[in-house]
Amino acid sequence: MAAGIERGTRNPEPGTKLSRLDVSALDPPPRLIVNPRAGHKLGMPTNPATLPTVEAALTAVGLRFDVELTHSPGHATLLAREAVRDGCKLVIAAGGDGTVSEASAGLVHTESALGIMPLGSIMNMARTLCIPRDLHGAARTIAEGQVLAMDAGTVNDKLFLEAGGVGLTAGLFGYFNRLDRGTRHPQVVLGAMLRFVRSLRNPRLVIIADSQRFDVRAPQVTVSNGPYVGAAYVLAPEARVDDGLLDVVIFRGMSVMRILVHTALVAGGRRLPPPPGVQLVRAQSVDVSLRRRRRPLPVHADGEVVGATPAHFQVLPDALHVIVGNPEGPCAWGPPSELPT
Repeated sequence: MAAGIERGTRNPEPGTKLSRLDVSALDPPPRLIVNPRAGHKLGMPTNPATLPTVEAALTAVGLRFDVELTHSPGHATLLAREAVRDGCKLVIAAGGDGTVSEASAGLVHTESALGIMPLGSIMNMARTLCIPRDLHGAARTIAEGQVLAMDAGTVNDKLFLEAGGVGLTAGLFGYFNRLDRGTRHPQVVLGAMLRFVRSLRNPRLVIIADSQRFDVRAPQVTVSNGPYVGAAYVLAPEARVDDGLLDVVIFRGMSVMRILVHTALVAGGRRLPPPPGVQLVRAQSVDVSLRRRRRPLPVHADGEVVGATPAHFQVLPDALHVIVGNPEGPCAWGPPSELPT
């Protein structure tokens, strides 16, 4: 563990949040919500899977299901809510992390469970929950019906499953998303991103984590429910989705360049301890604001910019029922795994 880490109290028995769902006997059958545009980044295909391959994998394990296709941002949330109203006890999201997040927003605080069929480029939640990337393995995991009551988080009332944050990463996510969506000319976006990075420096922040106050200079604060965010950046390697806490990672006194180097090193799911000097606090409620008047800092939820400081983060314990695989390797639930030192 890095210096400066302050531990909160973790749930001592994560396994008590498990239950079993008899998927084959569900009536009405599971609702399969498919994002037909999943699996593309910067206009390039990154996942060759298609709806027929998803249907074939689920059929091969004996599942019946009804299919709904998403047509626009936010549509998966509406379809998930409709499934709950129709009495569906299982909603399967076939898409990337954005589709998973949208479907989850329609299922939080309900008894309906979420299954994941990974069609996206990164699939942070599949990594987090030990769900295989191959569709046949994911389908078998769904058929086994092992359900975890996992935590979620909110920032300014916007739901997140992976992480939220303030500062450098939040701003970069915003620019990367503009490039991915092609809404502005790439040179314009890259120029704006460079100006943002140069101007950020080390802002003075006030962070209130439960009863603890921190007056710090930090270009970035990450508030994590799980270890992965964005391109599988492991910014909170010990964060867990079943402990009732958020991992607040304060990049205290670090230069923007040092944070960028660390972020590059932990991309793709590489789990490394935080750099020396980083401070970690675990809390249920977190507030981040600027100590002095200056331009507000961007705030993100699961890689989507959702506003600017001040930001209020809150954990939602046991808010979402989700089908999980067996906790082998670097999962973020079940018995804690060891990190390299």
